[in-house]
Amino acid sequence: MRFWNDLKHENKVFYTFLAIHLIVWTCIGLIRTVLPTDSLEGIYWGSLHDFGTPKHPPLAGWLTYLAWIPFKKDFFVYLLSQTFIILGFIYIYRLAKNFVDENKAMLSVIILEGCWCYSYITGYYGFNPDVVLLFTLPAITFYFYQCMKENKTSDWIKLGLIAGFSFLDKYQTGLLIIAMATWAFLFRRKTFVNKKFYFAVIIAFIIFLPHLLWLVKYDFFPLLYFDSKLAPLDLYGRIIHFILFILMQVVMMLGSLLIYSLLKFKTKTSFKFIKNKDEKFWFLTIMMLVPFVLHIVMCLISGGNVRPQWNYVFWFLIGLYLFYTLPLEVNTKDFDFVTKLSYTIMLIVFLSFGTMLTVEKNYRSRYPVANVFGDLKEKIWKHECGTAPLKYIGGFTEWAYPITIYAQTHPNYIMDTFGYKSPWLNEEDLKASGALILSRHEDEVLEFAKQSCPYVPADYQFSAKPYSFILHNALGMPREYTIYYVIIPPME
Repeated sequence: MRFWNDLKHENKVFYTFLAIHLIVWTCIGLIRTVLPTDSLEGIYWGSLHDFGTPKHPPLAGWLTYLAWIPFKKDFFVYLLSQTFIILGFIYIYRLAKNFVDENKAMLSVIILEGCWCYSYITGYYGFNPDVVLLFTLPAITFYFYQCMKENKTSDWIKLGLIAGFSFLDKYQTGLLIIAMATWAFLFRRKTFVNKKFYFAVIIAFIIFLPHLLWLVKYDFFPLLYFDSKLAPLDLYGRIIHFILFILMQVVMMLGSLLIYSLLKFKTKTSFKFIKNKDEKFWFLTIMMLVPFVLHIVMCLISGGNVRPQWNYVFWFLIGLYLFYTLPLEVNTKDFDFVTKLSYTIMLIVFLSFGTMLTVEKNYRSRYPVANVFGDLKEKIWKHECGTAPLKYIGGFTEWAYPITIYAQTHPNYIMDTFGYKSPWLNEEDLKASGALILSRHEDEVLEFAKQSCPYVPADYQFSAKPYSFILHNALGMPREYTIYYVIIPPME
């Protein structure tokens, strides 16, 4: 209690903000009856105890599984998600104190409440590799700056550890590493002959090495997931997507930009850009813009449809950038003004998102797993396959993953490995056990069935059948859904 009483007003407001953010966005997801698909996917990936997944490195899956498995309660996955975000906030604050005074460092975090990726997106998608990046990217940036500033061995070790685990989460970490290397080449070329730098590189490489060996063993097939998302675009499509990509970055940050603009208006400070463009200015600029530019180049070169959300996590410095490059004086009343605006945005998003989750009749948030799985297993599977246990399920992830995680028998999910032999599937056991394949459309479920069970003879006639069920929203309002299923019986 004495610690709290000794804090100045602004610090109390800041810590209160962190606590409220944690509580609000942890609890909002509990309106759902099932976890978001990304979180369910992570739990299943983690249950495989492997150094790779069909899409990403394994860290996010391991963490999601560890959060869920002890109590099997969705709450702990949402808590994990927001804990990572709060840790990211803390590192942004620690970094910001090197550029602006403490009050502005705290405000650099508080106005991030206006960015979608810290509220609605994490509330909707739960815990996934991008949420891990919301912690690791600020931590990497902080320790890199400390290394450039003081060259302490302990900071280099921490940098290597965080960078290694970040790569073990998602390959996009490399975009920030390129930004760091760019700044170091321009302003700290001695870094590249510093033994401590290479010590950090070795640490990061050792952490990533098991996954790299796993990739080599399986011919780098997870990279095909990335390639599958880059749908080829013609010249007109590239231009339109380029515009939309930039527009969505602005929209994602719109709340933060609005808060800062209102603060500028309140303090009657004109929008004058910083004159002294020193190393600090270029540090912040390069850290933010290099990943953004690389995403655009990636799109233009590949002709692919690079998703706007891939770059959202790299805007964690936007608050600090505004306070550093568009300077203004902030007193206690201004500090409270910004905080109240952030809470207003939090409340608006919370009420909107909460209302949507309450009234929507969507299988993504209201999937009646017990009823659906009970019918599929007892009335359909047993009718066609007798006493053979239902051990494998495949098809559309948003139908199948909830059953895999929540059903008491936890059937194995047949994951898409893009034509490569699955490291996690015993084909002989699958053939002997059979499988249930689910999807949204008749032609789609037939295609899933062919991909999931390639051992089936070419002349085998798959039969797709409809199954309907009633879904109720939180207010009890019904909606009927129809899904299609294919049963592949046990074969000798």
